Amino acid sequence: MNFNARILLLATCCANIFPALVAGITQETIDQIATNMDIKHDILSNLDDGLRTFQVQLTITNRGKTAIPKDGWVIYICYIRMIEPNYLPNPKGVVRDGIKITHLQGCTFALEPASTFEAIQPNGVKKIKFLGENWIVSKTDIMPNWYVTAPGLTPRTIVSTVGNSFVGDFDKVEKWKRYDFKENSSELHDKYDPYTTKFRYAINDIKDLGKSPSYVIPTPLEINVDESKTICLGTRDWVVIYPDVLLNEANYLTKKLPVTKTKQKPLNRYIELDIKPVKVTINGKLQEKAEAYTLEVVPGKEYIKITGQDAAGVFYGIQSLMSLTSDNYIIPKSNITDAPRFAYRGMEFDVARNFFGKETVFKLFDMMAIYKLNRFHFHLTDDEGWRLKFEGLEELTKVGGHRCHDLDETNCIMPQLGSGPTTIGSGSGFYTKEDYQEILQYAKERHIQVIPEIDMPGHSHALNKAMQSRYNKLVQNGQMNDAKRYVLVDPDDTSQYKSIQMYTDNAINPCLESTYNFIEKIVKTLIEYHETIMPLQVYHFGGDEVAKGTWQNSTACKKVVHNSSNPHGKELVKEYFVRRLSNITATYGINLAAWEDGVMKSGTEPYNISALKNDKIFAYAWDNVWEWGYSNRAYKLANDGFKIVMSQATHLYFDHPYEPDPEEPGYYWATRFTDTRKTFGFMPENIYGNAKVARSGEPITKEQLCGKEGKTCVKLKKFENLAGID
Repeated sequence: MNFNARILLLATCCANIFPALVAGITQETIDQIATNMDIKHDILSNLDDGLRTFQVQLTITNRGKTAIPKDGWVIYICYIRMIEPNYLPNPKGVVRDGIKITHLQGCTFALEPASTFEAIQPNGVKKIKFLGENWIVSKTDIMPNWYVTAPGLTPRTIVSTVGNSFVGDFDKVEKWKRYDFKENSSELHDKYDPYTTKFRYAINDIKDLGKSPSYVIPTPLEINVDESKTICLGTRDWVVIYPDVLLNEANYLTKKLPVTKTKQKPLNRYIELDIKPVKVTINGKLQEKAEAYTLEVVPGKEYIKITGQDAAGVFYGIQSLMSLTSDNYIIPKSNITDAPRFAYRGMEFDVARNFFGKETVFKLFDMMAIYKLNRFHFHLTDDEGWRLKFEGLEELTKVGGHRCHDLDETNCIMPQLGSGPTTIGSGSGFYTKEDYQEILQYAKERHIQVIPEIDMPGHSHALNKAMQSRYNKLVQNGQMNDAKRYVLVDPDDTSQYKSIQMYTDNAINPCLESTYNFIEKIVKTLIEYHETIMPLQVYHFGGDEVAKGTWQNSTACKKVVHNSSNPHGKELVKEYFVRRLSNITATYGINLAAWEDGVMKSGTEPYNISALKNDKIFAYAWDNVWEWGYSNRAYKLANDGFKIVMSQATHLYFDHPYEPDPEEPGYYWATRFTDTRKTFGFMPENIYGNAKVARSGEPITKEQLCGKEGKTCVKLKKFENLAGID
């Protein structure tokens, strides 16, 4: 080999090993780009292409003293809409104004210089225009913490994209409206505008009704309060007496009020806790009901008595007592009789998309207790993260519990939702067994049942990447049997799909026996975690938003469900999955829960509940956008025997904006805004009565909602299956 050939070979090898250095990119270059690249994102218009696309302009200004190189670097961003939907997703990407844009997974896109890109000189400006799918009308739609890196170098967050100051104002109609078009016989108009100060004042200009008559929220069934007669606990000589079965409630009370515990009943100045049958009148019928209580505050004889149907009832009586108590421990004469309207009064908390530590969960439990909420729907996993450690499956949290820049996703999953390139921040974190059991104990003390959700078979990107990392490690160590035990993806599946959140790899395969090995491992571990504190009663498997085309070309599924390649193949496989999952959980005496579409065929037909082995199946009815025709699912499922948890997104999703204003944070896929009036006005027993407007803000007609003959609006026949609200 001659000298020139050797030099060429050496250069080629170095280019492969140190591509960033060959391109002239060093860590200092990346640091300078991150510091000096001033990015501004502007929506130009949502209204030029019907419902299909909106126009975006990125303006890049070089605030530094050196040029931003013409190649060698890549910017990674989270964008919640598909960019250039006519071309992406496509591994080849698409070039716009000298920038190549490639979709990776979820909301992650790569922006890198194409061959026509020129270096940006100091004070130079580069404008890039592209199209996005549908529309963007809120600043928080544009996720922060864009970052820049190059192969072999440390990624850096671009300083100008921290926060949302880099997002331009939505100061024109074409920016804050989603659509406004008429094409042939089709038309749709966005009726919402940001509130003016005058309009905001008008809708809040409510007559002063004086002091609220509601001493306690939620309002008890019966309440009588006489403020002319009071007692004062501030003397600090009051005691609480209780039977042993109410030790938890007595301890709670001593932490909230200046009272001490005793077993000896004094003549006065005592709070007595007791469990006895409590009869309440509901719909004109006198009856006993779980969690009912009575509360008596008797100033003349200086005592307070709380009697509960059960310990939970006593606890809720304590909460009502706390509501009546002033800051200086003055309590008016009162008589309250109360019982809950629904057995299930819940709150969902999603820690998969953004992680929160156990201390935040504790604070949430304290607030739930005040409002007598008793179910905690714990959304622990999703595409963006797996948040609970399972012994023997450490990769679930080691990989799936962290987000950072790792294109192979072997050490962590790629950043999503603006979490940035490092594991610092809300993109990363998980609960250990000890953390989880502390959460269970804190919940138990407040009579809150924890319902863990492990979302599958869709929404499993983090799970799939974690288990693939585990598989690869075991194979490399020669542990093939262990590697195969929990395989979740069919290697011969060539199906192509894209989920609502833009993942193309977020489904586990229900046709592999190893999938059920994994699920049983998860269920058994959860049973163990709960056992000594709060026995696991309900396992929530998610089941929602499985993308069209999933498993269609799976060899394993063609063996299990012979006609899985037909247009309804996904539904057949999903129903098979639910039946297998039901068998596993029923074996352990656990009830099953899912989002509504997790237990339904395409459209509005529920699965045959008689084929499911659990005592109860809870279905969370969420997808009720009125004009989509699914609002009847809740009542259909209830009539078929499912226990329904009302979770309607148009009224009960708190991640939506409070006003239709670009400055208000939140998504708006179900409704343009949700305020307290809408939520407090929600009528679970009259679902169609909640339908006032379509997503556009246009009034919705009865025909649009129920069809010409009214058949779409299925009536609720089995009220007993309306479990509650989440």
